[in-house]
Amino acid sequence: MNYLNAFASVNKMNTNEILAQRFYRFFKYTRNVALIAFIVFFILNAINTGNSILYWICYGCLMISIVGAMQSVFLYIFSKYYKNKG
Repeated sequence: MNYLNAFASVNKMNTNEILAQRFYRFFKYTRNVALIAFIVFFILNAINTGNSILYWICYGCLMISIVGAMQSVFLYIFSKYYKNKG
């Protein structure tokens, strides 16, 4: 057995652990994006006085926050699933 094979067998990670880590990292990213979009939505909605441009920006921020929240929940579930599977 040569040196490279011994090194690869020692440092080889399980595929499920790698997937769990990636899903968890992306979960944290989408959670932060959803929170920021929700805060921006509340701020812009509070100062909107009937401007149609601000209305569409608020609508976009609300959609981003809803999709980000749903996506972060699913990524967290996938992360836990792969962590327990591996």
